[in-house]
Amino acid sequence: MKKIYFGSNEAPSGGNEPFWQPWGMGGWLLRLLGFLILLFILGVLLSLFKNPRSNDETANAEVPDPIINPVTPDPGRVPLPGDVNFPHDIQNPGRNLPQPGDNNIPPYDDDDITSDDGRQVVGDRLNVILDAADDQTFNKWADEFKALYPGEEYKVVYYDRMTQLLQIQIPSSEREQIMQALPTQITDISFYVFPEGLMGNLYQPNDLVFEHPETNWYFAPIQAYEAWEITKGSPDVIVAICDSYFDLNHDDLNSDRIVKPYSVVRRNSNVKPASDCDEVSFLHGSMVASQALGNMDNQRGTAGIAPGCKFMPVSLGHMMTSLTVLQGLLYAIYQGASVVNLSVGDQFTDEVMQLGVEDQIALSRQISLEEQAVWDYVAELARERNVTIVWAAGNENVFTGLDASKRGNATIKVSAVDTELHKADFSNFGNFAQYGIMESTISAPGVNIIGAKPYNTYDIGPGTSFAAPIVTGAVALMKSLDPTLSTAEIIEILQETGKPIEGDATIGKLIQIKDALMKVKNNFADFDDIMADHEKFVGLWRSTTLLEITTDGQPTGKKCRSYYDITSTAGGTSIIYATDTQKDYSTSLSIEWKPNEIVMTEAGTKTNPTDDTYRFVPLTLVCSPDSASLLRCVATDGNGTSTTIYLRKVTHRQD
Repeated sequence: MKKIYFGSNEAPSGGNEPFWQPWGMGGWLLRLLGFLILLFILGVLLSLFKNPRSNDETANAEVPDPIINPVTPDPGRVPLPGDVNFPHDIQNPGRNLPQPGDNNIPPYDDDDITSDDGRQVVGDRLNVILDAADDQTFNKWADEFKALYPGEEYKVVYYDRMTQLLQIQIPSSEREQIMQALPTQITDISFYVFPEGLMGNLYQPNDLVFEHPETNWYFAPIQAYEAWEITKGSPDVIVAICDSYFDLNHDDLNSDRIVKPYSVVRRNSNVKPASDCDEVSFLHGSMVASQALGNMDNQRGTAGIAPGCKFMPVSLGHMMTSLTVLQGLLYAIYQGASVVNLSVGDQFTDEVMQLGVEDQIALSRQISLEEQAVWDYVAELARERNVTIVWAAGNENVFTGLDASKRGNATIKVSAVDTELHKADFSNFGNFAQYGIMESTISAPGVNIIGAKPYNTYDIGPGTSFAAPIVTGAVALMKSLDPTLSTAEIIEILQETGKPIEGDATIGKLIQIKDALMKVKNNFADFDDIMADHEKFVGLWRSTTLLEITTDGQPTGKKCRSYYDITSTAGGTSIIYATDTQKDYSTSLSIEWKPNEIVMTEAGTKTNPTDDTYRFVPLTLVCSPDSASLLRCVATDGNGTSTTIYLRKVTHRQD
């Protein structure tokens, strides 16, 4: 890692005469004495730059060596909110749950680590994710588990009602047997059980010398400059970065765009680096966050791809496992994130990494199947809430699908290219057309990527960790134009507009952000075109406003999409698709053409003939041109509540 400097630090050139000239020997002695005095003063001054340890065990790590020409702190810095604690304990935990004060994730050490099909796991732990659990469910599950396994070596050691997860401790020798047996033993509660896999930051160390021209090389090949002409991001879109730690005082991160910071380990809003963390964890989260959505136009070091979007920092600490990563991801999903970046992944043994590609593919179909089911379940929770998950593919030059969290097409997996726009030699891969396998969704630059480092400094580094936030930022820009975009639609657009990687089809295409944004934007309804030719209104349209389902006036977190299937200039069908039931609720729609308006009236309540979960009230939509001639519709219900929506033409449904 190399510090980044701004300005010249070259010393002036000197002559060839002896160092004591032109003062003579006496002058030399005086000069030596003066030098020693200056050296002493310098030592005292340098000691003042040391960051004293806080009495708090979670204080920031010591300040690194002072940099030359440090950046002056931004005078407009936003004050950070005080730490906020979150209610993780249930009100009346039973005797088989940890009591308040004891309910913390237990640490592990090297003796606890074992190998599971070539993957490193904590041997004496299993994790459980409950489905829609209330306090009674936590107690009930713990009681049933203890009745099955009454010995002292079996117990619930941790639970978290915010993310509906709990952890059990069992003998290492029985881990596999208990994991298989529990779903058949506890059948009256819906849950998944899975092992505690070790996960780490996907970071490639380097010692490259940084030069200013190298910092911006990757913006042009991905069309970032052209994309920013379209949008820099909407504050309505929240991007969660689930990573190690964050320096929210850094000039490229500090802003009023920060929302709901959360530490999985501390269980409060303090996401700053811990005093005992390693160097990579110390800087990793800050770098990733700045690459996705760091501040722009503040005369500081760099800028993120989506500098206009909200930033939700979720700290996973520096001892990451599948449990802490799941907690961070679930927190982001439940707290309203639109996009989640995860630059973390499984760690494998040398034996696995040395296998041939076909053997790796075969192994991926045999190992971690229980954990894959958990990740699939969480991806479904994200889909219901229209949350897009972006993973770094990994840096071990192996098949991406070996990692259970990176299988299937429900999330985006990002591989890395180098400065020549070829596959980076460290990047994991995943695409084999001959086998029908596509596990590398898209690629982005992942070498010599600049990012924010704590204490207002910067670093450059390679890794899919730094390719993923580029894609995360691009997805946030796409959702800024159309928040209703599903992950499936986003993947389709990215792959349609991406640029093939020369000489290597095993990784996804290189992302082209401007082309992706134009693919989204070009299908918006144009009022003038439709008024000039009413037939242009015939077709399938979708509202770009994503609606949240409420029950008895309370938000559920579940989302729904509004479609308008215009079959003629006189009308068609109004449809709401609910992401949780995966069903349509519809009614007929009539259209009235006025000189400067289009009025669409729904005939009645939108229902489904075979499902009565929801009944959506009828609306009247009055559509007129906005300042850019786009069709802007004001949808009003019978109570006078109005919502402004835009319409985008779609060729098919992607729910």
